[in-house]
Amino acid sequence: MHVNSIGFIPLTSFPFPYKYLIGVGFYFYIKHQITNRKLITSSEYLLFLPAIIYGSIRLYWYISIHTGIDKDIFWRVYQTGFFLYNDVSYLLFNLCMMLFAIRFLTKHRQAIKGSIAVQKNWQWLYTFSWVFIAFILLNLLHQFIAILFNLQDSAQYYYIILLLNSLYIYWIGYIGFSKSNLLFRSFVLKDKEQEALYTTLKNKLDAVMTTKEVFTNKHLKVSDLAILLDIKEKEVSIYIQETYAMSFSDFINSYRIKKVKTLLQSSHVEKYTLVAIAEKAGFSSKSSFNALFKKATGVTPSQFKASCKK
Repeated sequence: MHVNSIGFIPLTSFPFPYKYLIGVGFYFYIKHQITNRKLITSSEYLLFLPAIIYGSIRLYWYISIHTGIDKDIFWRVYQTGFFLYNDVSYLLFNLCMMLFAIRFLTKHRQAIKGSIAVQKNWQWLYTFSWVFIAFILLNLLHQFIAILFNLQDSAQYYYIILLLNSLYIYWIGYIGFSKSNLLFRSFVLKDKEQEALYTTLKNKLDAVMTTKEVFTNKHLKVSDLAILLDIKEKEVSIYIQETYAMSFSDFINSYRIKKVKTLLQSSHVEKYTLVAIAEKAGFSSKSSFNALFKKATGVTPSQFKASCKK
């Protein structure tokens, strides 16, 4: 049973310009996910103009058909090749919108505030955008082949793109139901004061880690680093988590491992045992040193030392 109308409103050829709303809708969706800053300018609402224009044209055709003014208008327009070239137009428009979206996602990637999970969600939107672009390019290729070989009247040829479109829609549906947190997640950008603070903090942290080498203190705690940086303990942990996507211990151990690698590559390495080198870098036990070094480099300290001699 086919539904041809809702009440007195006929559905045949209903003038809804959804094709021109897909890309711009996604672009506005991403910008609306930033909750603490208004990022949509008034001029960007002009991006809805293609949808309005096409919707107005479709409305004219819709009225012409259902009032009996011109019941064959769709057929005559189809014969001109309008719908084929319109498909190319909306695909190119959506391609541009997705490139705008990727530029926006790239620009604000470092400014997203939050945990590793939040950062991954932002990265997922970036990945999704590239998948969408690949999908658009496949559709464009399909349309260009149709134009080149005059296949626009071949129903069998269009089965291919219908299959691809269906798979893409089902994939989005699967993500929506199984991983809804990826699609429906709000984000917060660091404000300018915080960015300035983080820049200052980064310079201070680089100084105490590379110049003073405070990580060589095997008993170093968050509170010690907070005193050196003149900020609260919690702020140190949050900064390291958001900037380096590491816990405090992982961050400190990453510097210790770099120090060990430097010592193992030096010409005076034979003067020290591996345990002595580990202690010199700030590790408190041989077992944790071996485990952390192998996890970071993929080889044991002994294997790394042997490779440096070759």
